Amino acid sequence: MITAGACAAVFVLITLLVSSGVFDGLNLRLTHYLQGRGSAGQDIGLGLFSYLGSIEATLVIAALLGLALFRGLRLLAILPLAFVLVSSALEFLFKSIVPSVGPGRAFQRFPDVLPSFSHKVGAYSFPSGHVLRATIVYGLVLYLAERWDLFGRDSSRLSPVLVLVVLFVAYGVVYLGWHWFSDTLGGVLLGLTLLFGLIAYLERKRTVNPGHTQVED
Repeated sequence: MITAGACAAVFVLITLLVSSGVFDGLNLRLTHYLQGRGSAGQDIGLGLFSYLGSIEATLVIAALLGLALFRGLRLLAILPLAFVLVSSALEFLFKSIVPSVGPGRAFQRFPDVLPSFSHKVGAYSFPSGHVLRATIVYGLVLYLAERWDLFGRDSSRLSPVLVLVVLFVAYGVVYLGWHWFSDTLGGVLLGLTLLFGLIAYLERKRTVNPGHTQVED
């Protein structure tokens, strides 16, 4: 919980800095830099990666994790799904009160040939919901793979893949012109706050009653 509290404190600081416009210049320069090196291939590739942070995809993955955890946690197995929903509610709250206007239409690079899973949430763009949900869901998958061997004894090999998924989602939403860098930073920090809080609880359950919480193939 200490780590979760530290992430929450940094998130509050970043939120105050975003509200004060401190990131405005950096956000604009970084978006210009990334898009200046773009291509049609990147548009499509990162557009596809963006699906992995959508509420539709993360809800499905969270529900599957809940099914895998049901034997050990019973009704508490709804926690992954609940945290995705809570994170989306927090996304709406902060996007309604933190005055950070997102990139304009001139920055939009999402390919027209791909179906859009993007949803207008709140009046502003801070934090990125895609990055927020990706951090929670894929971070939780990583934790369950490493600590619970949820996907078998060799499941720790998933770790670099899952980290790359979050990084590509974060890179993609900036490159595609959906969010500023500060929005992705806020999404990561808020996601880590919720993720470490959930991990602290699951670790407690795992330690107090390991026979009931250990998940095996």
